[in-house]
Amino acid sequence: MHRLILLSTLMISMVFAQGPPPGGGPGGGSGDGIWVRNAAYGEIETFDPCNGHQPPTGTYHHHINPVCLRAQLNDNLTAVSTGRLGTVYTEKTVGLKHSPILGWAFDGYPVYGPYGYSNAADSSSSVRRLVSGFRLRTMADRHTLPAWFVPYVTSATQNLTAVQYGPSISAAYPLGRYVPDYDFVAGLGDLDQYNGRFAVTPEYPAGTYAYFVTVNSDGTPAFPYIFNVQIYGSRNGGSAQTVASDAADYFSGGSLKQTASTDPQLANWYTKGSLQNAQAVSGFDPSAGASTTWPNTKPAGVTVNGGNASAALADIQRVRANAGDVYVNANNLPSYVIGPWFGSFDVGGVFSNWASSTSVQYRVTRSPAVAATKASSGLGAAGVWVNGVAIFNNLDGGSYSNSSGSDQGGGGVAARTVQVSTASGEPGPVSPGALVSAYPEFDAVLATSTASAAVPAAGSNWTTSLGGATVSLTDSSGAVLPAGILYASPTQVNYRIPTSAASGVGKVTVTAAGVSVSGTVNVVAAYPGVFKIGSDNLAAAYVQRVGGSVQTVENVYLAGINGQISPATLALGTDQVYLILYGSGVGAAPVSATIGGINATVQYSGAQGTYPGLDQVNLLIPASLAGKGRVDIVLNVGGKGSNPVYIVVQ
Repeated sequence: MHRLILLSTLMISMVFAQGPPPGGGPGGGSGDGIWVRNAAYGEIETFDPCNGHQPPTGTYHHHINPVCLRAQLNDNLTAVSTGRLGTVYTEKTVGLKHSPILGWAFDGYPVYGPYGYSNAADSSSSVRRLVSGFRLRTMADRHTLPAWFVPYVTSATQNLTAVQYGPSISAAYPLGRYVPDYDFVAGLGDLDQYNGRFAVTPEYPAGTYAYFVTVNSDGTPAFPYIFNVQIYGSRNGGSAQTVASDAADYFSGGSLKQTASTDPQLANWYTKGSLQNAQAVSGFDPSAGASTTWPNTKPAGVTVNGGNASAALADIQRVRANAGDVYVNANNLPSYVIGPWFGSFDVGGVFSNWASSTSVQYRVTRSPAVAATKASSGLGAAGVWVNGVAIFNNLDGGSYSNSSGSDQGGGGVAARTVQVSTASGEPGPVSPGALVSAYPEFDAVLATSTASAAVPAAGSNWTTSLGGATVSLTDSSGAVLPAGILYASPTQVNYRIPTSAASGVGKVTVTAAGVSVSGTVNVVAAYPGVFKIGSDNLAAAYVQRVGGSVQTVENVYLAGINGQISPATLALGTDQVYLILYGSGVGAAPVSATIGGINATVQYSGAQGTYPGLDQVNLLIPASLAGKGRVDIVLNVGGKGSNPVYIVVQ
């Protein structure tokens, strides 16, 4: 038994289509300061799976939903899957409870997760996701500012002069690119223009003003995310150079130094990981897993900013307080695994900025007060999460310059492509012969029409021109190599890394209608990706059952109403049952595999034989897995672990 005779329509669709990743770029600062850019638009590509990233200073922080911190604090999330890049979570829809305190603003008010009481004044009312009061404006030209934004911009009124206009709405400058593209509508949602409200909470039964992280029902970030450009209270906290002489230790050295407090400003700091070393996953080799130093491997010719050369403790290290203030010390690193970070504009496709152990000391007032005149939340930290990591607002530091006709500062916001494995859907290293998908960022257009390539004759390569698009790889030796294309559309091109590509950093160029856009890749000898169905990592695979002289083929998935896919339950019995997996980046390297943590016999590994670049691995499912239920499958190819996929065994 070598190769399955035919691939199903589902398998073919998995080869030709994967969902696109988000796009964005790094931070900076300049421009007119009126049409200030939205960090969730300009920087999202460089967020890790925990939605955190860092500038060249190495200060790890969040502009949007801190999903991994929320998971640590059991804030209404369900883990869907865990792979080489981290864990994917989804928002719960039932059994909701009020979100915990996730952090503190530097005006002294708490920051909660997305869920609160439906009646802000009634703790017995149901808990639901709180809704932002913002929506995108309806306009063709950026000639006016929304009323809520005017107090933030002291140099402009609501009706702008011609030299203050922003760019017209277009593919290059879509709605949502800038913070003033949003309108605040009182009563539209639950929260005010500062993203908070006065409400009773479990920690404040008499009520308090509080900020709330805002997300949509699917967990995507909802503007203004955490903090808006102004904060509600008087900002009298922040970075503290000194600590008051009467501030007594509450927590230090991994333990409480006094009786546990019921005061939320003392009781809610997350100190569980204070004796644990922080860990990060490198974008240069996510399959290596987390490390206490980073980046610990990188290709030749790559330079990075920041990074941890030695292990550092995570979470809050010390809490001190007196009657007026709380002082916290941290290394600005969480105890959940951070990284990897990717940037299509950076060498090797990996974001050049790396989190560093940064000794910080913050002060948070214990007596917050409403500000008569609202202050800017500013660039940099506007608050601190309960694990000691910085909270930023929704700005990336860039803004539009009317005189130059483009954004200034922020960097990286330009048409380009991001490359992911067509099999796993993950960014990361690629290998010669592997199937890769390019997606556009910002206003990049990858093809002039949509087309699929016909299957080439045996021994032939895919066409190098399709849908008006061509793809080339300039490898580390400087060779410019045309790439075979499997599928092309304006928003996606699937191609094959040339088999002769040299290892090392390379540049991918996609050209359509005379316009070229590029992205960068890290070419390695082997980096396996396995096809999956959906976000929970169900294997896009088959089983072949051999019992005596009878052989039958079964799917490991079930297709339901409206194309919904669910796992099939596989009975092993006394037959020999082979799992037939499809992937890319496997090639001819030696392959080993585990199923449910048990070594599995590799009966065949190599080219699938019909589609160039598509690999096949046949595994004998160990009989000892009978009754185990969901079991993960991981391939090891040339010392690199694949993305995990799963089947269900009866």
